[in-house]
Amino acid sequence: MQVALVEIGTGLGFRTYVARNDQGILVKNRRLGEHPNVVTELGGEQLVSSYKEAASAGALIDCIWFKNAKYMPAVIEIEYTTGVTSGLSRMLNFKDRFIPLFTRYVIAAPDEQRDKVVAECSKEQFKSLGAKFLPFSAIQELYALHQRGRLKNVNQEFLDNFLESPQAA
Repeated sequence: MQVALVEIGTGLGFRTYVARNDQGILVKNRRLGEHPNVVTELGGEQLVSSYKEAASAGALIDCIWFKNAKYMPAVIEIEYTTGVTSGLSRMLNFKDRFIPLFTRYVIAAPDEQRDKVVAECSKEQFKSLGAKFLPFSAIQELYALHQRGRLKNVNQEFLDNFLESPQAA
């Protein structure tokens, strides 16, 4: 899913930071951190460079999308079998050390974990994130659109159509 999110980000015109511990994953005989449009140093990204504590806090976040060195369209944690709470905690720690900035905080998880994700996102300690749920089926759909070249020239809000808000659930 992480590789698909990097590709989707590329299709949307984003550069993607990939968690420090995942940059060495081999994809088509190439390390993920060596792929085009992948940011390997969060603190080196212009938007984050003045916030060293935020860069450190975000180092293990699975994916962070950047656009034009001015926007951060999404901060994404992918949850397969690990607890949703750890991903939400990482995102909250990052947010608390960064400037107030509009972004989408997103938990990507299997469709069948929707209720669990919604319950965790709705807990009082995470409400300030306004976290959204991105089901794996939506990632697969976005990836298919990317492969057909259909993500070019769509606006950032296009992504919102694939996100579920726990408050609206």
